[in-house]
Amino acid sequence: MRTSIIIPCFNCQSIIKDTILKLKKKLKKFKKIKYELIFIDDGSLDNTVNIIDNFVSKNIKLIKNHKNVGKSESLKKGIHIAKYNRVILIDCDLPYFKYLDTVLHKLETENFIYINRKSKKSKVINKKLNLYQFSRHIIGRSICYTLNLFFFDSKIGDTQAGLKAFKKPKNFNKFKFISKKFFLDAELMILFHRSKIKMLSIPVNYKIYSRSSIKVIAFENFKYLFELAKVILFYKFIKTKL
Repeated sequence: MRTSIIIPCFNCQSIIKDTILKLKKKLKKFKKIKYELIFIDDGSLDNTVNIIDNFVSKNIKLIKNHKNVGKSESLKKGIHIAKYNRVILIDCDLPYFKYLDTVLHKLETENFIYINRKSKKSKVINKKLNLYQFSRHIIGRSICYTLNLFFFDSKIGDTQAGLKAFKKPKNFNKFKFISKKFFLDAELMILFHRSKIKMLSIPVNYKIYSRSSIKVIAFENFKYLFELAKVILFYKFIKTKL
């Protein structure tokens, strides 16, 4: 199986080496997989790029954004240059890493796979949540609820979890996405669902992290809300399919 794994990065020097080593070790176990790791650095200001550079090889690529353009723009670059039809999107801190084996196996037969924290079988394993964790949890659920209200039935669930996989449909690279910052995941799910392509959800036991580059109170969040509204309006009135 040939698979492109795309990892967006921004100021992650403290974890990026471990991320690369963990992915290489995991993929080594899959004897039948031919893979490429595509790291998209989104204008990091720390030592992230130099660390990744030390690992660049035939199957490990590094794409550098000269300035910070957003996670969605970075993912679009990765998807566009991916040479394999099967694509996995995973955040740099490797959320849900223990489920990557399942995703890799399922991708042999399924067209779209996503982590679903909203599944009845999923469970938050934090015993207690601080204010930041609780706020982040509520914001994430609110985004998912809003997107479900406009585009999905209640079974679809989670659009924002940082691990997804899919097979690129024909002419996929020619499609023009709306999101630049944060909602490419949602666009992908809208398009696959609208095109009546089956999407497999994976329930998880998960933690809500106490630290993140995402701030609950920040001016940048207004840009995210504006982009979310833009995505909703576009797909509500333009009946685009894959």
